[in-house]
Amino acid sequence: MTTETGPGAVPCSPCVARLHSPEERLHYLRARVLEETDPLVTVTHLLHLCRDEHRVLWAQAADPDIRAAVTSLVAPVRVIAESAAAHAELDEPMRAALAGALVAADGVAPVTIAHALALLVDEHYREHLVASFHRRSPYQPAVGDPIPLGAPDIRSVMDMRPTAPPWRLANRFDETRHVRLAGEWATQFRVVFDYSLFGALQGIVTKDTIIATCHPNRGLDDFGLPADPALAAFPIQATDPRRQHQVIEQLIGMAVHAGASIVVLPELCVSEPQARTLQQWVRRDDGPRLLIAGSYHHVSGSPRRRRNTAIGWVRGYPGQLTHDKHSPAEYPINEDIQPEGWPELRIYISADGWHLAIAICRDLLNPQAVHTLSEAGANLVLAPAMSERLTPFTGQIAHLVGSGQALVAMANNPADWIDAHNHDVHHPARALFGHPGLGQQTRLVASPNSEPGIATMHVHSALIGWASADDGTSPPHRGSTPQPPSPNVLPQWAQSLATTLQRRYQALAQHLPDPLRLRPAAVLVLLTDGPTGPLVALTERASDLTDYPGRLTFPGGGQDPADTSAVSTALREAAEETGLDPASVHVLGVLPSMTDPESKFLVTPVLAWSAKPHYPGPVNVAEVSCVRQLPLSGIGARQNDDGDLPAASCLPDSAQLGQPRLGVLTAAVIDIVLALLDRHPPGRAEK
Repeated sequence: MTTETGPGAVPCSPCVARLHSPEERLHYLRARVLEETDPLVTVTHLLHLCRDEHRVLWAQAADPDIRAAVTSLVAPVRVIAESAAAHAELDEPMRAALAGALVAADGVAPVTIAHALALLVDEHYREHLVASFHRRSPYQPAVGDPIPLGAPDIRSVMDMRPTAPPWRLANRFDETRHVRLAGEWATQFRVVFDYSLFGALQGIVTKDTIIATCHPNRGLDDFGLPADPALAAFPIQATDPRRQHQVIEQLIGMAVHAGASIVVLPELCVSEPQARTLQQWVRRDDGPRLLIAGSYHHVSGSPRRRRNTAIGWVRGYPGQLTHDKHSPAEYPINEDIQPEGWPELRIYISADGWHLAIAICRDLLNPQAVHTLSEAGANLVLAPAMSERLTPFTGQIAHLVGSGQALVAMANNPADWIDAHNHDVHHPARALFGHPGLGQQTRLVASPNSEPGIATMHVHSALIGWASADDGTSPPHRGSTPQPPSPNVLPQWAQSLATTLQRRYQALAQHLPDPLRLRPAAVLVLLTDGPTGPLVALTERASDLTDYPGRLTFPGGGQDPADTSAVSTALREAAEETGLDPASVHVLGVLPSMTDPESKFLVTPVLAWSAKPHYPGPVNVAEVSCVRQLPLSGIGARQNDDGDLPAASCLPDSAQLGQPRLGVLTAAVIDIVLALLDRHPPGRAEK
């Protein structure tokens, strides 16, 4: 750089010298590492070099000889790190070892060693990295600043293999396991990492966690909206606040009764005073640990702005969680709010690595916002919504699930929307869940009618269900579920079938086969009496599953460690998939185990009979589209049993029954059962 001011002008150095050469960068890095005592700052310096020279890292990362050389060069530093006491600061021997390792050797670029050193410091000083971020809370990073990454192992809280492991570049060199450098996305939103709930949120997600969404409203008539939808709508609020509050209280009670520890209300279903009153739920010993109390319209700030704000309450924390909507609706409702010019995305950090974020409806249709949440490591996203359809959200939420193994719950309201132009009624999904174990990472939850109700998702099993509210104003009480009918005396054909099974295959009923290369499993072949012969219960598999998508199969699955026999496996799986009460069936016996050619299970069919199967639980719509009872001797005939079917039962019309095909194993088992029944056909008297 030169500045000409006249004859004899001399070059002028820039005010801040830039480090152009690799040698200058390395010299600067070694000096910083030698003097820096904070592990977080040291990791940041090392990652900056990795980002600047990522092309060199890409070239060397896949070379096994270079990886071996780096392991050898970093070994002395690792010895010092493992022998040092657990101090919050890097002591002088550790700093000297780090700086001394940053040299070129045996064809290994210093940046490759810097990357290995960053990983080492991240591994051995993790607690100090967390403490360093904690001290800076509320922490707002700029481009190039370090940000914390959550690291809960989702596999420890779910009973399935993640269908979409976290997407990472083959070699991403601007992050370690617990730290990432902020990119340009940090300029799009005011991202704030908040550690005020660090202890209160610990353990917020476990194997027992159930997330519930509440849906209090039937249609748009429940809200005060302008007659002309083109007019601005502010504030949007319930036309009958007292009744609205009663329904919401009932639904939260239902959610708690269902075991939910995280509850989400929809957008604009409460007023500000009502939202604050709902804090009493997290103060109760039998209440949820975390409640997102929907959102409300209000005017606040300086200058005064019309806002749409969601608030949340956490047990053990006196303050409130807040999020201001930054993407107002324009259609079908013109939401007249004035969001901030630089919107804020606040990430609440828990001690065990969960990064909680709140979003309101169309905030999750903003691709920049979703990308920012993903880069910031948001892995528990709760979203109140008020939308005529949730399908456009599925891709965005699937991105959060796939990139960070996030759990997402969106509560939508109301149940019916009327198109202002043609007056057609739309029935949107009531909820949308994201879960790493779902086949497409997301699942929409519809309801059979427009009644208020709750949707639930069990984190451990991805079991998703819907329950409509009753006509009263109080939640159901434990023990109020009707008792299933006692099994009647077995009909003659069922007794004959049981005798045959006991004579031929009694030994197989005592235990599951020892697993070799195949995982033991069992299916339940549940028979009932029909007008022209036995009916069999079949499930229609969800279309996005890996095994038997869209096929008719028996309920069943793999053996769990707690299962004691094929019978216990089959009954447990049937209860989880269809809501069947095992007490309402009579086990007849088992058939020989057979290999499922598609899923690679060793499957034991368990035969059972029931006068009237009882389904008190929900159907797991993550796996099962619906449950059917069909004639055993003529699958596809237009017959239907009038028994107590689960809520997700299909009507046997020709369009539905003509499409699904039987699974291979299902067809084989049906053939065997029919062959056995030929010897003792129903209705034939014993001689």
